[in-house]
Amino acid sequence: MEKEVLVQFDSEAFKEFTELQEAVEQGKLGPSDPTYRQLLASINNAIKNLKANPFYGDLIPRKYLSKGVIARYGTDKILRIELIGYWRLLYTVLGNEARIIALILEYMSHDKYNKIFGYKKR
Repeated sequence: MEKEVLVQFDSEAFKEFTELQEAVEQGKLGPSDPTYRQLLASINNAIKNLKANPFYGDLIPRKYLSKGVIARYGTDKILRIELIGYWRLLYTVLGNEARIIALILEYMSHDKYNKIFGYKKR
């Protein structure tokens, strides 16, 4: 029996996602790279991929997970999907015998991602 796969948003991530959807519906362009429309399409594509394979993303190595990051997201199993324009979507996978939940924690620009995970510019 194949498990059901659900994609859900953390409450704060869902709020940002609905604001992005509203901005696209209102025709707002947003920053030039990527535009709101491009970012929304990229997130929707990531959601489609997660429904097909909840382990689609890359697991962020433990060495980049500070105590603050683990406290922020409530887990040390954080996966990343690269979006358009160097944006990142972070999620974790939860589940039981009946279903798997891909819980979207946040999506962010590359600069914010680097800051949170302590990556240094070369």
